[in-house]
Amino acid sequence: MKKTEGYRTVSIDEARIDEFFEVDQWAFVGEWLPEDRQDYVDAIPLDGMRAVEVTEPARGFVGDLGGVYAAFSTEMITPGARRVPTSGLSWLGVHPSHRRRGIMSTMVRDHFERCIDQGLHVSVLYAMESEIYARFGYGLGSQTVRAEIPRGARMWPVEGADDLTVRLERADFAKHDQLVADLQAKLTRPGTVINPVGSGRNARFTDPVGNRKGMEKWRLLIVEDQGEPVGYAFFRRKADSSVGIHDGVAQVAEHGALTPAASQAMWKVLTDFDLVETTRTANLAIDDPLVHQLKDARGARSRVIDNIWVRLLDVPRALECRAYFHDIDLTIALTDRHVPANAKTWRIVITGEDAQVTEAPQGTSPDLAMDTRHLASLYLGGTSAESLHAAGLIAEHTDGAARQLAVAMFSPVAPLANWDF
Repeated sequence: MKKTEGYRTVSIDEARIDEFFEVDQWAFVGEWLPEDRQDYVDAIPLDGMRAVEVTEPARGFVGDLGGVYAAFSTEMITPGARRVPTSGLSWLGVHPSHRRRGIMSTMVRDHFERCIDQGLHVSVLYAMESEIYARFGYGLGSQTVRAEIPRGARMWPVEGADDLTVRLERADFAKHDQLVADLQAKLTRPGTVINPVGSGRNARFTDPVGNRKGMEKWRLLIVEDQGEPVGYAFFRRKADSSVGIHDGVAQVAEHGALTPAASQAMWKVLTDFDLVETTRTANLAIDDPLVHQLKDARGARSRVIDNIWVRLLDVPRALECRAYFHDIDLTIALTDRHVPANAKTWRIVITGEDAQVTEAPQGTSPDLAMDTRHLASLYLGGTSAESLHAAGLIAEHTDGAARQLAVAMFSPVAPLANWDF
């Protein structure tokens, strides 16, 4: 029997959602609390649930799910504040009883085919294990800073920050969803994944008890300029006086600010709560305004980890959905094991900020050669083509071609996805 025989790929409706969740609990090594079920239902894109189901008794009980995933359709910000049709892939897991049978490959292939059919040029995800997704053509699209900022950290003053108003409220989907969605849609940083419409939209507001680890429920900070929202942050705190001193922690999750002043007004509050000695960040860009505003950035005890991973599904259309910063006329030979339509030599002509991408005539000698995952790493502008060439991952057949591509594609600001999905 071939590895993937005895299974079929099916859509999952809400009637089978508990079967779906059971697979993910096995895959991600966790036991969800019964009272958290509705939070998970609210967080998942119900119309994007797919699974691999057993059809032969030799594989297990017929009808059991061996693997699951969910995906939503949206847009992602690209360099130049442009947008590309995007799919967010999540909830992807294989039950331990069904590992090593090609189920992951089956699901990823199914996801790619559905995205292409829907006109979604890019797929993005957060990787539990990065090596797994690299083999499917995902490249590291952005990185994030995890910082631990001491209470009262001093900052270089920013004009107008003290004139803004900051409100603190309990995060509530009905009350705050549109406010947060409107603010996030105004962000221009590459890598920003726009929150989708429909089921799963309120994922940022879900708050399972099992994930809190003793912390309070999500709070929302809102920065206003004369009544107009200009910044927001989801946060929660946990007090700790176990050794006789106040050593509490604040955790900051999704956040965004439209102006330098809004950023500073937000972080001044987030780093100066009573009973809290440390504020921990997530989803902080490596060049976030906070990094430059802190007088003692070293004191933030920062470390850099991966953020989102990017997969180009329609290479020419994806490349045409971003701005560029240097005129070039180059040919790139791409390899792509999973999307054969991408495995061609492409001519990229950039004039001004726009690219025209066409298939090069057969027999054209390419200026550069790379796998599609390396082009995906370049896509949001956070990785340099010359650095990948220096690492031996991009082949340069024309002297200086990697540098030309690096200058054209590199983003003036670092990319980042600011919310987890």
